[in-house]
Amino acid sequence: MAAARRTAEELGLAPALLREAGTVRYNHPDPASGLVEQEYNHVFAGLVRATPRPDPEEICDIAFVTPDELDKLLRDAGPFSAWFLTVLDTARPVVRELTGSAAGW
Repeated sequence: MAAARRTAEELGLAPALLREAGTVRYNHPDPASGLVEQEYNHVFAGLVRATPRPDPEEICDIAFVTPDELDKLLRDAGPFSAWFLTVLDTARPVVRELTGSAAGW
């Protein structure tokens, strides 16, 4: 599956479990440049058992956070990418299914 292959390429690990979460189409203009990012993405969520080794050409930083910690980051750390919450909201139901509803996602 392409999603598992890309996970290995970008995060340096194989997912222990990977599920399709849906698709997202978005159109986000960048006020600074006037350019518009328009994407159609297939979203997957999964579980990993190894420590990620992200490809620095693809990923500048990673973090494992609880839902409360993520809410705080969204409030305090400044803007995330314009599409982050769109993708996260699509993935949440599968994340809940994989981690259990008690996890708060």
